[in-house]
Amino acid sequence: MVAILLGLLLLGLVAAFAIGLPKAQGDEAAAEPEALELALPDTLPGGYVASDDPAAFADGQLADQAEDIAKQEQANADYGNGVLPDALGTSAATRTYVANGTEAVFVQVFQSEGGAFAPNNIPDPANSGGQAATEMAKVGDGACILTYGQAQAAGQAAPVAFSQCQVSQGEVTVQIGSSAIAAEDLVGVADDLVKTFQQD
Repeated sequence: MVAILLGLLLLGLVAAFAIGLPKAQGDEAAAEPEALELALPDTLPGGYVASDDPAAFADGQLADQAEDIAKQEQANADYGNGVLPDALGTSAATRTYVANGTEAVFVQVFQSEGGAFAPNNIPDPANSGGQAATEMAKVGDGACILTYGQAQAAGQAAPVAFSQCQVSQGEVTVQIGSSAIAAEDLVGVADDLVKTFQQD
């Protein structure tokens, strides 16, 4: 009798598992967000032109090489736009922009709520004479990694050599970096850009 009861109990558990598992998997699949179509624009606020457009270099010192540079940049963008979604498993795009003929701005957009963003290490400034080589900071609506260069003279603050910032809104995260543009300006551009994806 005990063996029969145990058998019925096990049979019931197996049946419940067989019925419940597909339902759970279906619920999980239904919970996955619909893939967004993410494409970065040809220009950004502030006069930044995509580096795969020869117009980005037309008025600068690289004007004679504009066509060749733009072709290479287009190849880089095409490659990156294939690699990012494959590696991350979510919609993503990348593009490089140029201001004043030579000032590069690197942009990526992801279908993600953001947050997973930090430098390799965050040293304590107290151990480096008051300013670490890398800093994590809140800048406006964004989080930024600021990498410092060498001070020009003793007693002077070291300049920021590269800023990389992240701004998120809804399902979209924009990551933007530059060695020539201040973090505050990068966050402003990212703010404007992330809002355009919310409107689509």
